[in-house]
Amino acid sequence: MAQAMLPASAPFLLQLEGIQTFYGVLQVHFGLNLHVCRGEIVCLLGGNASGKSTTMKVILGLVKPRAGRVLFDGQPITDLPTPQIIRRGIASVPESRRIFPEMTVRENLLMGAYARADREEVRRDYEQMLERFPRLRQRLDQRAGVLSGGEQQMLAMARALMSRPKLICMDEPTMGLSPLFVDRVLDLIQHINQQGVTVFMVEQNANLALQIAHRGYVLQNGHIVLEGAARDLLGSSEVRDAYLGGDAR
Repeated sequence: MAQAMLPASAPFLLQLEGIQTFYGVLQVHFGLNLHVCRGEIVCLLGGNASGKSTTMKVILGLVKPRAGRVLFDGQPITDLPTPQIIRRGIASVPESRRIFPEMTVRENLLMGAYARADREEVRRDYEQMLERFPRLRQRLDQRAGVLSGGEQQMLAMARALMSRPKLICMDEPTMGLSPLFVDRVLDLIQHINQQGVTVFMVEQNANLALQIAHRGYVLQNGHIVLEGAARDLLGSSEVRDAYLGGDAR
């Protein structure tokens, strides 16, 4: 895996501005600010209960902030329902994959294109996914729940790509995978990005995430405490001591 080069003069695709999020009386985010430029891979690092997964949920409209706003492609999406946010061009690869286990691999893939009306283009994208993920072609008629963890992760990624997203949000994409599949998934993320899809990822393995990312943020108790180019964060003693020496989830 080669260190990603930062896209030149890339405009913001995603912005979170002054986000304050609560679960009841418990505050999770305290004026969270971050951005993702078009064409980037950006990773969000942090310990348990730092607010990483809630950040994903705010972007996808699953949790509504009490203050602040989310902009996508320059337009506010904070108050939109999740289906409308997905139609704007954001796809999700959630933690633990969350494929539909009782449906076949084929049915899972086609679910990714449920909001699209361009049936001929859907068919082309479907074939492209089977070329990109050849293991899935071999298992099209199998129930998705019998796939290995790595195969399910590939299915979740392919399903997300079937919507032709501008941005994919990935929550712990290598969690629970064997080392072989970890490398394969990270290579696939880079390849997807090189094909023009922007990636925002929360990842438990900070070392690997920073090796493929352009930039990173470190979230601690609802505050961004560090941010910068991935190569700079890799060399940061604060990040190394806090996250690269142990569990970075």
